[in-house]
Amino acid sequence: MNEINIFKECKDIDFYKDHIVQLINLSLEATKYNQVKINIIFCDNDKLNSFKQEYFNDDVLTDIVTFPIKNDNKLEAEIYISIEMAKINADEFNVTLNNELSRLIVHGVLHLIGFNDDTEDSKKIMFLKQDEIISNFQKDVCNE
Repeated sequence: MNEINIFKECKDIDFYKDHIVQLINLSLEATKYNQVKINIIFCDNDKLNSFKQEYFNDDVLTDIVTFPIKNDNKLEAEIYISIEMAKINADEFNVTLNNELSRLIVHGVLHLIGFNDDTEDSKKIMFLKQDEIISNFQKDVCNE
């Protein structure tokens, strides 16, 4: 059985846990995991920037950081998503905040199951999979 926990450090947005769980399960279809425990933490730029500095020695703003804790027949991980960057991205790409948050959630899960975006070829493959999952999911993940 999968365990998905949602934590939010922002007060102005409510999240639909059931929809987020469905989106994560859709992203995990056809994977090898017997059990999944994922914590999703919606936070601010400062928290993600401090993670990038501490764990990646990189002083840059980012929208998402994933931390795999266990990845064998069980998947355990934490996904941190910056609401501030999600809002900026949504404006830049002219999409809703719901669409952008869905994209970031799927992006984080895909990283955890082995997808990468460090080369143009791997990025193309990952983004095609990401778009496929999102196109098959027509629900809101938040009240924005």
